[in-house]
Amino acid sequence: MPSLVILVLSLLVLPTGLQAQPTDLEEQLRAISKELRCPVCQNLSVADSPSEMAQQMRALVLKQLKEGKSPEQIKAYFVSKYGEWILLSPTTKGFSLLVWILPFIALTGGIIFVLLVARRWVQRKGESRPSEVDPALIQRVQQDVSTERVWEIDPEIEGPRAHLLNEQARLYTELQELEFDYQAGRLSESDYQDLRPRYEAQAAKVLRELDSSPAEAMSKKRPHRAERQAKDAGQAQNGKAPSRRGWIFAATGAFLLVFGVTLGIFLSKSLRPRGSEQDSITGDFLTGTGPGGLSADPGMRRADLQSLLTQGHAAFERQDWSQAIDAFKKVLAIDSDRPEAHTYMGLILTQAGHVDGALLAFNRALSTNPEYPLALWGKGMVLYRDKGDLSGARQNLQKLVSLLPSGKERFEVQKTIDELTNRQATPAKSKQSVTNPSRIEGTISVDSKLKAKLDSGDALFIIVRSANSAKGPPLAVKKIDRPVFPLSYSLGPENMMMSGRPFGGKVNVSVRLDRDGNALTREPGSLMGTYEKNPVEIGTQGVDIILDQVL
Repeated sequence: MPSLVILVLSLLVLPTGLQAQPTDLEEQLRAISKELRCPVCQNLSVADSPSEMAQQMRALVLKQLKEGKSPEQIKAYFVSKYGEWILLSPTTKGFSLLVWILPFIALTGGIIFVLLVARRWVQRKGESRPSEVDPALIQRVQQDVSTERVWEIDPEIEGPRAHLLNEQARLYTELQELEFDYQAGRLSESDYQDLRPRYEAQAAKVLRELDSSPAEAMSKKRPHRAERQAKDAGQAQNGKAPSRRGWIFAATGAFLLVFGVTLGIFLSKSLRPRGSEQDSITGDFLTGTGPGGLSADPGMRRADLQSLLTQGHAAFERQDWSQAIDAFKKVLAIDSDRPEAHTYMGLILTQAGHVDGALLAFNRALSTNPEYPLALWGKGMVLYRDKGDLSGARQNLQKLVSLLPSGKERFEVQKTIDELTNRQATPAKSKQSVTNPSRIEGTISVDSKLKAKLDSGDALFIIVRSANSAKGPPLAVKKIDRPVFPLSYSLGPENMMMSGRPFGGKVNVSVRLDRDGNALTREPGSLMGTYEKNPVEIGTQGVDIILDQVL
């Protein structure tokens, strides 16, 4: 009997336990990726973007899910790196709360406005039709309106007859516009037949009053301020309410004042100063800058742009990629269509091996300025060296040649075009053949037994040494921060340690995944790998290396 009770209880508890199991990792990965924005795409989520950057972000999300982190912790990690901008749906706090609330306020105001307009329309429809007037007067009104005369209201004339003349001009103008709208098809037959008799009857009444009123001299002299004040005071004493228009202006002004003060306080609470140079470019909910941040003044913004571009160029020249990225992202936060910033971001992504992201950046630059030389060069070389799209590369480089003046730069570009032409005329070779005489290309992966030793903060060094010299400095080194494996790489003359040395001949290629990110130290626990077919000729592709050793 006791065993039977235990069996029944276990059967009751088992489904609950099964339901409490965490959802499938792939579903969680998809849900989180849907909420993150791809940094190199235009408003695509990480789940939907085909770029290499999005693939790396998905791999990082999956890694953190396996480590037991919650979706909120993972999103908070990306927000700390990129700012609130990385979230496709902003959080409901700070300035973002205003973004969430304003549409509902606007919707409520729109509904109220429509109801008021509908009420006025219904009331106007419900009004009794005008009383009968002399048909002869109606005929006179129709004749006056059918002329091409422009009936203008003169607000400066005064007197009873002046008021009637202005009212006549208003009604005649309304009738002319009504006729025009009807003939243009912008007014229905029923509305036209309803409104026209109404306006004609009102105009006939005004015409009758004009015929019966004596002619008078109409003065255009405006009353003095004291006279107007006395008139207003007399109206107040007679119990007449103040002008409705005045109340509307007063109420509107008060609303705008309260709204402006509230919005100013709200926005000031949303700002915070940047915590460090590595802080996100979007900072807090609005701009990420506090006192001393980027100014809203156009002149100051132009100065900020120029200063940031100078910083980015200097960091790029000394190969300080993180500082360069930070500077150019700030530029794009001010001017999202700046072709120079997009181009340099593309060059940096090319150095890091993010070819798809680089092409997107070059295309953004060229969409703003189709003749931007550096973007044409960068896109042409990526298509040539990394994508193997010789015709696309040739098209971009030929356009670049047509823009450059005679000189060394144009000669170098033309030389590359000639090289492309020769390659297009040569039959394709095998994967191990020489495809680019100045580069080494391949992929880097990690032995499945060592994947547990990977750390997201590691830096990867690709090291090329001359086969004839095992000692001394390497011939070329390329550093990739926070790599995601498997990783495609391309290494060329721009990665040489010492300029002036020839980048050619037989070399030995190795890689090291370094714990402290310092190429001069050999940290215990770092992973290493060597190309199994060393030495190779520079220009060989398919140099695939596996990280299978622990230092």
